[in-house]
Amino acid sequence: MKLKYIKIWLVTSFIIVAAESLIMLVFWLIPSIPPLIQVVIDAVLLSLIIVPLTYWAAFLPLTKASHSLHTSNQQLVGTQDQALSLLIGLAAVRDDETGQHIIRTRIFVRTLAIRLKAMGHYEDELDDDFIHILYKVSPLHDIGKVGIPDVILNKKARLSEDERVIMMTHAAIGASILNAAKASFDYERGLIATAIEIAGAHHEKWDGTGYPNGLEAKDIPLSARIMSLADMYDALTSDRPYKVAWTHERAFQEIVRMKTVAFDPVIVDAFVLEEDQFKRIANEFKEN
Repeated sequence: MKLKYIKIWLVTSFIIVAAESLIMLVFWLIPSIPPLIQVVIDAVLLSLIIVPLTYWAAFLPLTKASHSLHTSNQQLVGTQDQALSLLIGLAAVRDDETGQHIIRTRIFVRTLAIRLKAMGHYEDELDDDFIHILYKVSPLHDIGKVGIPDVILNKKARLSEDERVIMMTHAAIGASILNAAKASFDYERGLIATAIEIAGAHHEKWDGTGYPNGLEAKDIPLSARIMSLADMYDALTSDRPYKVAWTHERAFQEIVRMKTVAFDPVIVDAFVLEEDQFKRIANEFKEN
């Protein structure tokens, strides 16, 4: 089964890289195309590739498995994972982060969710199934970067204001991509719906100053509020082309400072209680 997922990932990666190279060639040949138009064209063309791939990887196997209820249930679960692996592979191909970032953030997310549950917060949402789903789909939080031009995504310096505006579109692009794929595979309760929440809202802020929709407080989905803190901690404590990694202590102080500004206060409380665990995870899975 793992070999099958690897093959799917390799085929998907090849198709995406080939398509993106063709798109970049067109932009190079026609340099007069404005950056925002490039983003729209890039996102549309990649979506036209992603949706058929998802249909091939998920919907067709589901149809074939429908003859036997027992067999189909097993096939549906396996196909869900297969399609999820395809999407995660897609995100990884175009992400400027590393595989270690994916490992760290998904563990951070699960750690926060478990602590929140133990504290008695959001009991109606934080059951074991939901926590499991958070862990599975958290690697898709930046899938929208497939629609960001390479010249911006791979820039080795801080982005200009115009470039930053384009980069910010990745949240809405990610939600759109996952929403297009949702109808093909959402057997496991709320899996892709949760992925859409995370991709689309993990840059929203508690005080309403985030993007893309300026959501405020509990209008931001819980999944995205948890992902937001996990992603920020990892960004602060990781090297970037334009900055060196912050120490755990400095990142910890910054996140606590942003309580009720960027982050849900009870999620920050959970983070404080799990400080040692976050530090251990960051050290255990640090970049080579």
